[in-house]
This record gives sequence, C-alpha cells and structure tokens, in this order.
Amino acid sequence: MILYRKLAIQTIIYSIGFIFPRIINYIFLKFFTLFFKREEFSLYTDMYALSFIVIGFLSFGLENTYFRFLYKKNYNKEIVFSTGVIIQLLISSFFLIISISLIRYLSSIAGYHNHPEYFLMFFLIIFFDTICILPMAWLRANDKPLQYSAINIVNVLIQLFIIMYLFFCSNNFFCKKTYFFFIFQWISSFTDKIGYIFFSNMIASLSNLFLVLPIILKQVTIKKFNKILAINMVNYSVPIMLGTIAFSINENLDKILIKRWISDEINGSYSACYKIASFMSLYIRIFRLGIEPFFFKKSKDSDAIYYYEEITYIFVLFGLIFYVLACGNIHVLMKFLMDKKYHLAIPIIPIIMMGNLFLGVYTNLSIFYKIIDKPIIGTYISLIGLLITFLFNAIFIYDNSFMIPAWGTFTSYGVMLIVLYIWGKKNFIKFCNKKIRNIIIHFLFALFIVFMTKKEMRLGIFFQISYLIIIFLLEKKRFINLMK
Repeated sequence: MILYRKLAIQTIIYSIGFIFPRIINYIFLKFFTLFFKREEFSLYTDMYALSFIVIGFLSFGLENTYFRFLYKKNYNKEIVFSTGVIIQLLISSFFLIISISLIRYLSSIAGYHNHPEYFLMFFLIIFFDTICILPMAWLRANDKPLQYSAINIVNVLIQLFIIMYLFFCSNNFFCKKTYFFFIFQWISSFTDKIGYIFFSNMIASLSNLFLVLPIILKQVTIKKFNKILAINMVNYSVPIMLGTIAFSINENLDKILIKRWISDEINGSYSACYKIASFMSLYIRIFRLGIEPFFFKKSKDSDAIYYYEEITYIFVLFGLIFYVLACGNIHVLMKFLMDKKYHLAIPIIPIIMMGNLFLGVYTNLSIFYKIIDKPIIGTYISLIGLLITFLFNAIFIYDNSFMIPAWGTFTSYGVMLIVLYIWGKKNFIKFCNKKIRNIIIHFLFALFIVFMTKKEMRLGIFFQISYLIIIFLLEKKRFINLMK
C-alpha cells in the first residue's frame, strides 16, 4: 500500500509538470487555428512531423536503455549515466555537424527551399532536446518529480512568452518603443510568422539544456565512461531505436503524405483534429512517467507479475473512462480548442484516440520483453505495424480520403497489441484469463457507449453518467482499494 501511495504521489507531480505544458499547447492550438490559415497550419505541423522521425533515430532508445541498465546489479549507476550521456552527445553532435552542412539540400528535398532557416532552427531544437533526454530520465530515476516538473513548466513558459511577444509586437505601438524591439526586427529579418513558433521552441529547448546542465556537469565525466558497457548499451538500444523510428513513421506519415498528395488545407484540418485526438497520448504519457521506472525496479521481485497485471488493468479502465468522456463531449471541446474552419476532420478523433489507447496498452505490456533483454521483439512488432501503415497509405494514394490514414493508425496499433499479447502469452505475459476477458468487455462496452452517444447526441450525458455508474459498480472493490 505504501508503494502504491508513493507511486500515486509521484505520478500526480509528474502529471502537473506534464499537463501544464500541454494545456499551454492546447491554448496555442486555439490561437494558431484562429491566427493561421489551414495551409499555414499545415506547414507548422509538417515540420514537427518530419522532426519527430529524426528524433526517433537520434534518441537511439537510450532512455529505456538507461532505465534497464540502471537496475542491473552488476552496473554502477553513475557509470551507466555517464556512458549513456556521452553516447548521446556523440550521436547528436555528429548529426548537427552533418545536417547543417547539408541544410540547403535537405530543405530543398522536403519542399522548403525558400525557408532553410526552418531547418536550421529544427536541427538545433533536435540537438538540444536529445541532449536533455537522459538528464531528464535521471531526475525520474532519482525520484525528483518536482525538479522534473519545474523544468517542463519553465520551458513552456519561456516558449509562451516569446511567441506572444513576436506575434503581437509587430502591431503594437508601445512594443515598438521598447528597447527590445530590435530583437523582433532581427528575427523578422530572416523568418516569417511560422518561423516565430520554431524560434520560440529553439530558445525554450536551449533553456532546457541550461537547466539540466548542472546534472551533466556534476554526474558525467570521461573517467566514468565504460567502453564495454557502451557496447552493451548500444546493442540493447538499437532495436528500441528501430522500433521508435517505426512508431514515429506510424504517427506522422499520414500528415506528411496528406500535405503532399491532397492539399495543405485538408492537412491543416487533419493535423489540428489529430492534436485533439492526442488527448489520449497525454493520458498515456502521464501514466508512463510515473510507472516506467517502477516497472523496472519491480522486475526482480517475486510479486512483479501481479503488479504489472493490476496496473495494466487500471490503466485500461481509466483510459476507457477518459475515452468515453472525451469522445462523448467532442463537439463541446472543439468549440473551445479550435476554430470552426478546422472542424472538417472531426470524424478521425474517436478512431485515432482508440488507436492511441491500443498503443498505451502495448507500451505497458512491452515492459516484459524489455526486462528479459529482448527489445528486438518490439522492433519486429513495430515493423509489422509499420507495414500495415504503409498498406493503408498505399490505398490512400488511390482514394484520397483522410479517413483511410486514420483507420490505418487504429489498425496498426491494434494489430501490434494483439501480436504482442499472443507472442508474449507463450513466453512471458502471464495475465489471468478472467482479467483479459474483463478488459475485452470493458473495451466493447466503451465503444458501444460512444456509438450511442454519437447516434443520440441529446442523450449523451445520460449515456455517459450511466456508463460511469455501471463501471463503478462493476469495479467498486478495485476503486476503493486504489483510493486507500
């Protein structure tokens, strides 16, 4: 019970540090959809889609690798951290040198020959962010959720301030009278209003690096770099990195292709609605921040399977409640979070959200192949998911409907979850059949409620309240134990 309480407190603190920046991001979403045309918003999302695929490679799976080697008895924690950071620094520095030297060529290939400054800013963002990955993981591993959350909050506040300053400075008479107006003039001399967003992100990422720099300077030294450990970490991380790249392509290929094969206007609507569907990713990430280090710590305990099983069940339960409430009130949310001209792609939201929930369950179950040092299993499964995504996008070429990529995301993550469970049940996943049956019933019940809410919108509140009451009655004992 004490372990649960500590886990809950840490997850709440992590949630604050994670939710606050995302709330600001959703404020940005409302602001950007009001301020930008759909084709302009498409450029903004396209740059981030391309960068996430690059980050999937550069992160090199070292966060998971760090947690795995940290809790192995035969490795010193300080040596693991130093070795990991030095590997990350070498990879990121090599990337920065190569990418800047090829900047005009790369921007031209991507269709941004008039805006090489976008790529320069993104290369720096990626460099700063990847260097920060392991120091931020160190904070989680050392039970410092307050510091972790504070850094995230400071980061987004810096970004918010710079964006507001740049967007409103040009038309503000009083701003022009300040000493800082020359900064605005300098930034405006080399980029446009879309570039303002990237510039603010770059400064925020640099600030993040400065905030974690004391950890790096204090904990990392060349003397603590272990060559044999480095080889073992790289061998462990490569399959995770390949899986991460596959996931990044799964998550972003649709937006990249819709922009280039249909239009920027459609991609703007699709990308904006996709961000609303990312509510589910928000829930998954919060859960993972508190739970993942705990999973690795428990891996050697005799009761580890029980905890994994119970926590995954609770994850599904709350995920489905979140799904029903979000999808049941989607039109209300859309009014607050997005301008009307972007509402075209609303039908993708329930599909993408359920796909993301599949991915969340998959992420929880993936702990089993990580703790037995077989991350290659995740690589194979991710490649299966990637193949499904490519097949759906091949269909999309012939039928330019943005619903096809959405169903591709849903199917890809659903198949990945099923394959992992079937594979894992024969080897390492030992969940009891009763809980699996209950989980399937919960999924079907939640989908039924969302369907009925969509069909009879006037009765939406009634269906949602009924759902919550029934779930509470069915899982009353578990909820009471969790509260205790």
